[in-house]
Amino acid sequence: MSFFFVDPETYKKYKDQVLALSQSIQVNYTERLTPDKRKPGLSDEQIAEKLGLGRRTVAEIRCVGERNYYGVDEWEKAQEFKEKQCRAFAERGVSASTKKYVERRKVE
Repeated sequence: MSFFFVDPETYKKYKDQVLALSQSIQVNYTERLTPDKRKPGLSDEQIAEKLGLGRRTVAEIRCVGERNYYGVDEWEKAQEFKEKQCRAFAERGVSASTKKYVERRKVE
């Protein structure tokens, strides 16, 4: 197993920029917005190119920054959501996700 280290000054300098550009914090990316107004996050490679850093440096900053940004309760909620969605898919297939949209259209 390899070990990769980003010095604290580099982390502090770029953390906010990396998180803002990444998919870690999704702003203006909801289905309610038109595609021209959505701003999906960039990949680690794209962020590295934009900021003049290495891909591994960006990945390390992003991973550590995410752990600092989101509390444990947020990680637990995400895990519960994913588990619930996986179980629903295993039981009902794709309709577990799409059924609510079909039901909504029937009401409208």
